[in-house]
Amino acid sequence: MNTISQCVTVIRTLFDEAERRGILLWLENGWAIDARLGSITREHEDIDIAFASDKKAAYRELLATMGFNRHEVTDYGFLSRHNGLLLDSEPCFETNGEYGFENFPGGSCPIEKQGVIEGYNVRCVSWEAMYFEFLGYLDEIPREQWREKDFQSLRLIEAHLNQDQKQLLKDLHTRTIYVMDDTRC
Repeated sequence: MNTISQCVTVIRTLFDEAERRGILLWLENGWAIDARLGSITREHEDIDIAFASDKKAAYRELLATMGFNRHEVTDYGFLSRHNGLLLDSEPCFETNGEYGFENFPGGSCPIEKQGVIEGYNVRCVSWEAMYFEFLGYLDEIPREQWREKDFQSLRLIEAHLNQDQKQLLKDLHTRTIYVMDDTRC
């Protein structure tokens, strides 16, 4: 487990240097929740980052300058480790001036810095994107296998969406699953 101060230092350094180089980054998952709340709610096992896909090479180069120079490719992006800290990175894509993930709701990666980590303004994925990701998580992992932090994260996300928003996201998720299953036939 990384200390909060280690993670905050890496977030600040990474986001500052990315900004200097013209690379858009967003916090995801646990750190995105904390950023949107403006308060650190728990320790984190890793730092989840979304990066603009058209800047992948520049992003990986930036990571290398910070010591994160060995990457493990995943089905969605890549993992990078340095000094016991794990960065979990995935690309987001620009479409019509907006950034987001394939099959996710529009506006998943807002350009505006809508989060704060210890007084530091950061971009983070939307509440809707986090909820949508949890809908996929529900399909993949039975609730009996969830950790307490998973339940806590979902409660925090749901508290920021009304019933209509949640239902629209559930409907979109169902349509997305149907389309994805249909294309596999």
